Amino acid sequence: MNPSTADRVPPADLPGRSPRPRADRARPVRSLRRRTGWAVMTLLAAATALLSSRYFTLDQDTFLDGQQAVYTAHLAPLLLHIGAGVLALLLGPWQFLPGWRARHPGAHRWTGRAYLVSAALTGVGGLLLAPRALVPPVAPVGFAVLGGLTLAASAAAHRTARARRFDRHRRWAIRSYALILTAVTLRIWLPLFDAVGAEFDTAYAGAAWAPWLINLLVAEYLIGRPAAAPADTPAAPEGPPPDVSAPAGPPGRP
Repeated sequence: MNPSTADRVPPADLPGRSPRPRADRARPVRSLRRRTGWAVMTLLAAATALLSSRYFTLDQDTFLDGQQAVYTAHLAPLLLHIGAGVLALLLGPWQFLPGWRARHPGAHRWTGRAYLVSAALTGVGGLLLAPRALVPPVAPVGFAVLGGLTLAASAAAHRTARARRFDRHRRWAIRSYALILTAVTLRIWLPLFDAVGAEFDTAYAGAAWAPWLINLLVAEYLIGRPAAAPADTPAAPEGPPPDVSAPAGPPGRP
């Protein structure tokens, strides 16, 4: 092989060099997917928080049709549910940035506490409002279960953090925020069913269950994926070229 040919050969193809591991080649793709998913989630959460904040005007035109009288008579639990939910929507995404957590552990602890308190309060507000939901008993029961699960997941996230069981804490934090993001999926669900001409009662009864069930399924999928290095964690430096004369061992799990 002459020098001009060697210059054109990728380092991984030179004699004595092992090819780049498949996991290393896939890391940029996973990193891009994670960053894109985080950005989409954050934008949808912010848009939903902005849309929900219209309730603070107390303009009955912003209230759900058929619920104006109920909301007006129960403003305290309504504003608790909306206000705490808006805060939880905005704080949640930042708890899932590994680089930010590593660089600012104090900020992560305090914003994490604020998130868990707001998630618990929006769950309490939801439980107080649930018995007055439309389409009984299906919708009231669905919203009550959602409120109870939000409280339970947020309490578990707090308990595991206090116990320094951070892997379990991460799992419960994902479940908690998945339930908070029901505010997003519900606002996609109702217009979607309206667009296909479904009856409102059918769409609303389904909205009390399907959005948070879908979110929990996605959360369990994310929790169950094989652990991968965080997107902003630098790759470990390569070691010396392996002894190509040695027999290859069993392939390791990426």
